[in-house]
Amino acid sequence: MPLLKRKAFEKTAVSEYLRDDDEVFHCEITDEIFKDYEEYCERVILVNSMVWTCEMTGRNNLTYAEALESEKAARRSLKDFPMELRIPILYLATKTKRCSFAEMSEDVFNFVRERFFVGETVEACLEGDQWREAHVLSITAQKQRPDNKSMLPPAAYCYEVEQFADDPTESGQIGTAPHDRVRRRKGIYTRDKNRLFLKQFVAPGTVIGVKRAALDKYNIAKVNFEQIFTGNPPEFPSSKKLIKSSMSPPTTSKLLAKPGSTSKLNRSLKKPSPDKKGRQESMDKFVKKTDKTEAKPKTPIDPAARKTQQDLADKMRKAEELMRQRKEEEKLKKKEKNARVMAFMKEWQKVKDDQELEDHKVIPKGTVVEVEGISHKHFGDFLSVLEFVQNFSEVLKVKDVFHNELDMETFRKALTTKENAWMFSELVQMFLTTIFSLQEDEAEEYNEKKGIQESVENEQIEGPASTSRAMELATKAGKWAQTYLGTSLSKLPLDPTTVSEVLRLHLLSSGGAAGARCAAWRHHQRGGYSSADDPALRLRATSPELLRRLRSRHLADLAMGDKFLVMQCLMNQILSYATVRDQVEEKIEEYKNLKQALRMLQISERKREPQLTAARVELKKETALRKEELKLTGDQAKLADDQLTMAIDKLKKESEAKKLENEKKTKELQAQLFDYTTYVGSDRAFRRYWISRRVAGLFVEAGVEPRGPCRNKPLPPPPAPTDDVMAYVTELYHSEKEQAGSDKENESAANSRSGSPKKPLTNLNGLTHKLNGVDPSTQHCRDLLLCTADTNTCYVHGKGDYRPQWWVYNTEEQIEQLIESLNKRGLRESELRQNLELEREHLVEYIKKCPLVYLTPGAAQLQPQIAPTTRRRLQPSLKVPPDCSLSEALELSLRDHILELEEKIFHGCLGALQVKDREAWRGTIMLRGYDKQADYLSWGPSKQFRDDYHQPDGLLRLPHDIDKSEIEIIAENKYRDPGHCLEVSKVNGVKSEPEEDSPAAKPDVVRGLACALLQVAQSIHQKYLRRPLGLDEKERRDREARHRPLELEALERWEVSLLESRSFAALALHLLALDSSVSWAASVLNASCRVCRRRADPDSMLLCDGCNKGHHLYCLKPKLAKVPEGDWFCEQCKPKEKTPRKRRKLYTEEKPEEELDDRCV
Repeated sequence: MPLLKRKAFEKTAVSEYLRDDDEVFHCEITDEIFKDYEEYCERVILVNSMVWTCEMTGRNNLTYAEALESEKAARRSLKDFPMELRIPILYLATKTKRCSFAEMSEDVFNFVRERFFVGETVEACLEGDQWREAHVLSITAQKQRPDNKSMLPPAAYCYEVEQFADDPTESGQIGTAPHDRVRRRKGIYTRDKNRLFLKQFVAPGTVIGVKRAALDKYNIAKVNFEQIFTGNPPEFPSSKKLIKSSMSPPTTSKLLAKPGSTSKLNRSLKKPSPDKKGRQESMDKFVKKTDKTEAKPKTPIDPAARKTQQDLADKMRKAEELMRQRKEEEKLKKKEKNARVMAFMKEWQKVKDDQELEDHKVIPKGTVVEVEGISHKHFGDFLSVLEFVQNFSEVLKVKDVFHNELDMETFRKALTTKENAWMFSELVQMFLTTIFSLQEDEAEEYNEKKGIQESVENEQIEGPASTSRAMELATKAGKWAQTYLGTSLSKLPLDPTTVSEVLRLHLLSSGGAAGARCAAWRHHQRGGYSSADDPALRLRATSPELLRRLRSRHLADLAMGDKFLVMQCLMNQILSYATVRDQVEEKIEEYKNLKQALRMLQISERKREPQLTAARVELKKETALRKEELKLTGDQAKLADDQLTMAIDKLKKESEAKKLENEKKTKELQAQLFDYTTYVGSDRAFRRYWISRRVAGLFVEAGVEPRGPCRNKPLPPPPAPTDDVMAYVTELYHSEKEQAGSDKENESAANSRSGSPKKPLTNLNGLTHKLNGVDPSTQHCRDLLLCTADTNTCYVHGKGDYRPQWWVYNTEEQIEQLIESLNKRGLRESELRQNLELEREHLVEYIKKCPLVYLTPGAAQLQPQIAPTTRRRLQPSLKVPPDCSLSEALELSLRDHILELEEKIFHGCLGALQVKDREAWRGTIMLRGYDKQADYLSWGPSKQFRDDYHQPDGLLRLPHDIDKSEIEIIAENKYRDPGHCLEVSKVNGVKSEPEEDSPAAKPDVVRGLACALLQVAQSIHQKYLRRPLGLDEKERRDREARHRPLELEALERWEVSLLESRSFAALALHLLALDSSVSWAASVLNASCRVCRRRADPDSMLLCDGCNKGHHLYCLKPKLAKVPEGDWFCEQCKPKEKTPRKRRKLYTEEKPEEELDDRCV
């Protein structure tokens, strides 16, 4: 039971007069019940105060629970204390002569530690290196001179031991072993256990002894040293206090003297009397002397001498008092100093910001990441794209695009090489396709849920004027595709040649104002999302030059930073949709459930052992109660005990099985939780630690984000590290105190010099001590990643070529060194260290898969060979020859498509070019030129625009000799590209010029190909054009019925936007729109003969103008020699000819002549 004020604590007894409805207060720690709340509060405060002492160990300044736990731990430690050592230790304790228990315990331990006693179980090695358990039979010692009574060293003894045999019925091997071939089992006898054991049996006094009860219990008085060991009992040294007391016995004068008195009388009385007859004789001598002197007359004492003696005595008393006061002051100062040191240590042990700690270790450097073609500035974005594709592969349908998964090397090649630029285009196509699909799903969902509260008007545009203007322009840009291409943006064809223009249109149209139902649905289902939150809206505001470059360049020709800006924008858009948000929330819920399951499993494991103990106690109680009730004795009682043993064994087995099951489940849950871990923490220098799920390894990022200002001054160098924490903290306290004093002196000296500039000591007399141009103290701070108080040299707060930078840890040794170097007292590093230690097992196994050969150049020799995996080879959708650029490859591809389209139209009898020489026109295009074979081309509504006058963006280029009257007739082209309102970005209020980082398409080449495509479009007969640029059959008939002109307004708008194109991607998009509008079913190339059902001989195929079905000229009846002029209809579609009707006589019945005659009569 814990001690309170050196007395055993007694619990308050429960009142016998408690009723069922009484209100009581239960103290769980002491298991007491109180009726008075104040008594209950006093007891709770008392048990939580650090005023308790452990009864067994003597530890003080503990709470009640800590003292109770200390007693339990002590009992557990003494439970396995060897019985063979108890009698020898108690016997040796009676031979000690110590006033301090610590000294007595140390004497006994030093003697017993390397000596072994008769009957003790030890481990002995008699043959070879095989150690086996044995017990000591006897001890022999080296011979010693009779007059030499000094204690022999432990190495002077040999032990006769008997090793235990494997079979208990057989006797073991007996032999003699020297001192170094005998040992105790590890941990069976230690200094703490020896001290704890003796603590239970010692009795306090002038000389520490053993309690009488212990001596009687173990019969120590009857024990002979020869029985337990050999030779004479040891002579232990006495305490210094006992030696002094024996040399100077106490006297009467010593008791009467004042403490600290130095009078002559006291000094004379302290000396031992030379008289051997004792103190009484010496006192009689003084009495006799005084009797003799009484007979003599007293000589008068001089008053001056008396006064002098009194003054001298007063001075001596004052000196003694002053000395005593000084000692008390020194003692008080020492106490205050210790208190300040302890307060400093308490403050030192608190968790602080990492930059305020001085006891840092050097963090081991990982392997520097040097991916070919990817700089440190963009490596973080590189990893984020890979992680995004990995986590949302089902939403993105990655396997439909890349067949397997987007790995690191494939993505790197797609970003850096022109031969693999098509893969980057495929990646952006995948993002755009996903966005369009999510938009359709969203539209279907909010159209189905018509119960959503709607606003009266469209989405209100709130915020600054720039945002409102941007949303207004986005709303207009969203209608461009339907207006000029006849197709909505999400339905435009996507391939490597058109993806750049589709992406540009998507970025320009994102963030437009939505309808009422759509805005309300987004607000409810997408977490308060509005059009102003669209990532593309912010991209247009921060990087408008990116969209300007997209108008004339291909996506793969952009700079690396622009590529990542585009992908980050598309990824952020995907993350904002409700479907993806639901998936993210499901993942978060799964993570919470896994953590909760792991927590419950850990709680269950902690309860398992107490539950086993409680069940065991309950079984014992039940067995004892049953034996008492049934009065079982003899065999019946033994049978009950056997049943109890079996039941306890069963409980133990079930508990062990449950333990193994819990361990297995814990490992599974921890492995699943590790799959969710991405961000691990940050270190003292604010570097972030990441675990990438796509690229194995522990990555370290030194980002470029601002980290605040530097410190006013760097940390002073700490003292040399030692194992003794108290000594280290004391030395640190004194060094900081001295540093503070020197700082004050420097400040006062600076003030006395009237603000004279300070000069560092290293620069005096022109001497400098620098290493590579850096001061040693600065270099020390940089090695430890601490602030140097100078932004020019500080790795933490400064800005230089060391930020951004990436490293990777890929070996177990690096992880171990990293964990060891992190400071436990740091605010950030303590959390990082805890997370790393928690995930150490899984992390070490995971980083073995690190593809170091791709992360660091020259690591191919160090990286182990990995077995190649079978992967499907992707077929490139756009081939770029080695001897040309991507822009040239796009140009050649577009020329081929234009020529192919014209050939299909010509040979399909769908139209013909309005040129003088078709073959020359085609040959010029094949030779990367263009000849329109006309003075000018006209297009647009009523063909009012000319290619020689009207230039892109509404510019007019008129000849000098044109009349003013003709100028007034020329129509103005009011078409503007949807991105014409993009503002140029400003740096410090000044517009920055766009950088020509990659070659753009040449305007004259784009203009020539646009004119060539215009000629192809104008060569198609209008009746073979359908939606989106032409008219459907129903619309055509309706216009003919109403006698309205068959003008193709959609085609005219298409022509206007075609001639305003600036890139090959825009031309390809217009080409595909035209191609989808041609009625290819009416082409001769696709027609089959209705008679012979063969597609052969297309030159002799005649198409019906009614059903567009083919007929060979020679299969008709009668056969035709050539294609007839005008419309021709087959037998089924040919209108029936009307034959002229002749007048015919009407048939009437004529009556016989006889009847007529009778009537006449």
